[in-house]
Amino acid sequence: MSLQSLRIKPKRPFWKLPQHRIPVLSLYKSLLKISKSFPDDLHQKYLFYNIRQNFRLRRHETSINKTVEHLKEAQECKSNMIKALKGNQELFQHIDDLAWGRKGRLKEVLDIVVGKLEESKIMPKLHKFVLDTRTHGARILDPHSAYRIPLDKRLYTAPEYKESEKRLPKKNHSFRSDLRIYTVVTQLGYKLWRVRGLKQPAWVSMMMNKRIRAHQRRIDKFHQLEEQLEMVRIEQYMLNMLDPKLAKEEKSFEEIILRELNESKKYHDKVVKLQARKELDVDI
Repeated sequence: MSLQSLRIKPKRPFWKLPQHRIPVLSLYKSLLKISKSFPDDLHQKYLFYNIRQNFRLRRHETSINKTVEHLKEAQECKSNMIKALKGNQELFQHIDDLAWGRKGRLKEVLDIVVGKLEESKIMPKLHKFVLDTRTHGARILDPHSAYRIPLDKRLYTAPEYKESEKRLPKKNHSFRSDLRIYTVVTQLGYKLWRVRGLKQPAWVSMMMNKRIRAHQRRIDKFHQLEEQLEMVRIEQYMLNMLDPKLAKEEKSFEEIILRELNESKKYHDKVVKLQARKELDVDI
């Protein structure tokens, strides 16, 4: 089935039919296989990247006439590559000029890169051309790094960067003789060192602030549980006077509160001991 016979709109578009997909894929594979037959690896790289890019740029083509033109162009490219391998000097020289940047897209890129390097201007945009020689439209269509076409290092001379001066490591300066280090015990019982005459670091202040907030939340929870337990016991006493059966149902609430209260009481007793120890140290 030819593409010309599909002018009447079929049920399935032509690019989904196997009669179109199989020949196109076989043509693509044959072009890549022929490109590997060239002796110079620079020619192989240029042909591989160029073939892949052209097929990817035209993969969304829906016009039958344009598709036919692209396939004719691919067939002509295939025949020219075969002729160049068989000894056609004119076609081989044309491929060599394209691969070495003497004409075509690579020549435009090299003119920009070499011109900026001669002016000793290493611009951020210059790295964009070195890493990817494609056009702006091709970069937008396939932005993934796997489809980049890098500029071969044999086509330009990379600039020489000066090595950065080696910096000597910083010396650990000891404290001055007039500074005094002493231990501070906070209200919660935490111990830390402070140096008289130096400002306390911000991270130490933030650490103590977080600990104080966590401590206050636990203390508030302990007092809240005590109040809830007292309310539940008063309610149980009133229900027991009205109906003993109702008081038994309320015991489950008291067990839950007591369980959480015992867990919170461990921390509360620990804080009380630390505060009592600090008061003894101050009295001594």
